[in-house]
This record gives sequence, structure tokens and C-alpha cells, in this order.
Amino acid sequence: MSRTPTRERLLLTAERLFAVHGIDAVSLRQISVAASQRNNSAAQYHFGNKEELIRAIFGFRLATVNGRREDMVRDLVRCGLDRDPRALAEAMVRPLAEQIGVGGSFYLRFLARVHQHAGASVYALPAMGLEGTTPEFGRLIDLALGHLPDAVRRNRLRLSGSLTVHATADREQRVHEGHAYDVLPPAAFVEDLVDAVVGILAAPVSPQVLAALHPPTSRSA
Repeated sequence: MSRTPTRERLLLTAERLFAVHGIDAVSLRQISVAASQRNNSAAQYHFGNKEELIRAIFGFRLATVNGRREDMVRDLVRCGLDRDPRALAEAMVRPLAEQIGVGGSFYLRFLARVHQHAGASVYALPAMGLEGTTPEFGRLIDLALGHLPDAVRRNRLRLSGSLTVHATADREQRVHEGHAYDVLPPAAFVEDLVDAVVGILAAPVSPQVLAALHPPTSRSA
């Protein structure tokens, strides 16, 4: 990275250290030192604090991820698949899964660490590039799942987002370790993950869930 501009070098170093060690275990000073900066306060100078540095990493990565998702959304609308759960699940999964093949990437493991740090809530950090990345994608999801009770729909989006983040992060790690093919080849992994997300989104709501949502009220004698 010797010829990489300082700001980008700090971003890539921070992404790697956060991915490997976790958000809380890495300081701005450690990032500056690991990025071979003479000034140990370089990360603080460029980004101010850890939260702004994390936002900058997302800004650096998400143009590609969200641009890809927007292209997929336009295609599925044009093809009349805007209510198809599998087409929507693919638009959720594939843009992230494609980052696995980016050489030397730590982005998905970084994403999983932030997801964990944020309380495993997709809604806590919309910048993660999942549910709600664009108004159109969020609108299509709501329309396709509009038959579900609101609480169930929100929970399934959270579950599917969590699965997508952590499954792709695990796959990225296995690629990094040279064990990517011990379960499924790349294309099959993506398709199977899409199937799993569809299963979460499109499963019928059981009578047990409905009963738990609306428990009978006890009457006093």
C-alpha cells in the first residue's frame, strides 16, 4: 500500500483491524501505526473519531454495493419481478456476496463486526447496505411482504439481514484461509444463501406465532 493515498491506506487498515479484532479492541492510534504513519494521530486527524472512521469505510465501499443493488432492482422491476420474494432476496444477497471475490477484502468481516457492535440490528445501521438502502428497494420489500403482520415483517428482515451479513463474512474468512470449497462452490453458495433468505422472508406465519402476537386476555372473576 506504499503508493496508496494516506486516507485510503488508513481506511483499508482500519477495515482489516476492525474485521480481525473487533470494533472496541482497536484504537485510532493502533490504526495509524499499522498504516505506517509517522504521526500516530493520523487517523484522528483525518476522521476525528472511530464512529466517523466507520462511516468513512462504508462510504468507501457502499458505492459499489448499493450501485449493484440499484441495478438489480431496476432489472427486476422491468421484468415484472418486483413482487417475487426470490428476486428481492437475490437483490439483498448478491451485491454483498460479490464482495467475497474482491482480492484481499476484509469488508464483509468488518461488516459482521459492526453488525455485532450495533446490537445485531439492521435498523440500527442502515448504512450496512441491507434493508432500506434505497427507498425503492424498501418499498418493494414492504409490498412483497405486506401480507405479514408488521412485527413479523420487521423481524424477518432483521433475521435475513443478519444471516446475509454473517454467512458472507464467514465465506470471506474461509476464502482467506483457503477453505472456500469445502462445502459449496461459489455460485452454489450464493444461490443457496438466496434460498435460505427466501425461506425466512416467505415462510407462512404459523398459528403459534399469531397466537403469541395476540395472546388472549384473562378476565377477572
